[in-house]
Amino acid sequence: MTGASKGLGARACEVLAEAGAHVIGLARSGTELQALQERIEAKGGEGRFTFVTIDLMAEDAADKLDRVFAKTVPDVFINNAGATRPASIQDVTVEDFDAVMGLNLRAGFFATQAAVRAMVRAPDLSTTRSIIHMSSILGHIALPGRSVYAATKHALEGLTKGMALDLAPEGIRVNSICPTYIETPLTQPLLENEAFRAFVSEKMPLSSAEQPIGAVGDLDGAVIFLADSSLSALVTGTNVLVDGGWAAQ
Repeated sequence: MTGASKGLGARACEVLAEAGAHVIGLARSGTELQALQERIEAKGGEGRFTFVTIDLMAEDAADKLDRVFAKTVPDVFINNAGATRPASIQDVTVEDFDAVMGLNLRAGFFATQAAVRAMVRAPDLSTTRSIIHMSSILGHIALPGRSVYAATKHALEGLTKGMALDLAPEGIRVNSICPTYIETPLTQPLLENEAFRAFVSEKMPLSSAEQPIGAVGDLDGAVIFLADSSLSALVTGTNVLVDGGWAAQ
C-alpha cells in the first residue's frame, strides 16, 4: 500500500489488518507510519502491519521497492499515493504539472510495475491476485481548477483497463476505486472552503444532513471486495464508484 501514512491509505491498512491480512505500508513519513502501526496493534493487530519509508519520486524508488517485494510478494497491491495542486489551466506552472503528474501517474505506474514483477516471478496458482488503483470521481468528470489532477485520474482509469488485459493471463486482477471528496488531510484545504463543501454535497444525491460528504470508512467495503479474490475473482478492468451518485447525473 503506497501513501499509507494517512487518509485513505491509513484507513485501508487498518481495515485490511483487521480482516487478517499482513499489510506493508509504504510512505515517506516514518513517524506517521509508526503511529499507524501502534494503532493497529492496539486493536489486536499484533504483527499484521509493517512499514517501509520510501519516497516514490526518488531515483532509487524502483530498486527499493524491488528489495521490499523480493522479501514479501504481495497478493494485493494498492496504488494510493497522490497529490493535488488546484489551479486554473492558465495558472498551472511546470513545477505544479510535473509534481502532480509525477506522483499520481509516473510514480504510481512504476510502483505498481514493481509489485507486478514480484507477483509474476512467484505466481500463486491457487488464487487471483489484485491490483487496486485509488482513483477519484475526477477520473470520470472534471471540475474548474482541477485540470491536471483530473488528467492523472482519467489516465489512471485507462491504465486500469490496459493493465487488466495485460495481466489477466498472469491471474492478476486490476481495478480502481473512485471516491467522491472524502474528509482526509489531502482534501482538508479544499473542504475548508464552505462554498466548495456545499457544492460537493449538492452533487451527491445520497448526501444527507448527517453525512453531507464522504468519510474514510465509506471505502471499506470496496477495498475488501476488490482485495478478496473469494469475493471478486471475476472482477477486473473496471471501477467501483463510491461517489454518492455524483457520476450518475
